[in-house]
Amino acid sequence: MILLAIDTSTRFAGVGVADDEGKRAIRTWRSSQNHGRELMPAVVESLAELSLAPKDVTHVAVALGPGGFSAVRVGISLVLGLAVAKQLPVLGIATHDVELEPHRKLVNHETPVYTLIPVGRNEISWTRHATDSGPKTGIHSPEELALTLEPNALLCGEACDLMAGHVDQSRFRGQAAPTRDPNSIIDIALAKFDSGLSTSYEELRPIYARPPSITKPKPAK
Repeated sequence: MILLAIDTSTRFAGVGVADDEGKRAIRTWRSSQNHGRELMPAVVESLAELSLAPKDVTHVAVALGPGGFSAVRVGISLVLGLAVAKQLPVLGIATHDVELEPHRKLVNHETPVYTLIPVGRNEISWTRHATDSGPKTGIHSPEELALTLEPNALLCGEACDLMAGHVDQSRFRGQAAPTRDPNSIIDIALAKFDSGLSTSYEELRPIYARPPSITKPKPAK
């Protein structure tokens, strides 16, 4: 399996490649709204580091969001462009799952973990991960979210910086941005592909924090 993993969910983007010998090459960078221009060179460089080319890719994984409205679509569009022609297996992964992956072992029946992703307007997309229930999601301002958190909840993800001053620093996990390591997408994807799981091309759609605004057509005069 030659796996290509792509994440353009937010201003911090990442690309990872894993070959059939277990070797990996990754790239992460801060994009200034230039994901479309920067992504393919990062893909080519990562593949070349393992002496591979785009034609060698056999499986593809991509982060679906939420995140930046246009940023998320850049990654998905590139994946579809690479995969459809060759009918490659594809896996779509929620960006909240990517944020959780390094901290998954912290989740237990006593300690929920909240993954936090910035979605503009000084708001945070959050998902509550716990063993006592399925994931719960929402969007709040930092002030609103601080009021809803359980006293023992832990926080991780790119939007943790927005919560600084609202919750105690000891509750944060992970590092400063970029918080999402392409290795996390690779780890998730390898496990799911090995289990026979994949995502149909029709279901490979962005997860939006908010419904896309659709402008109604003006009535004909």
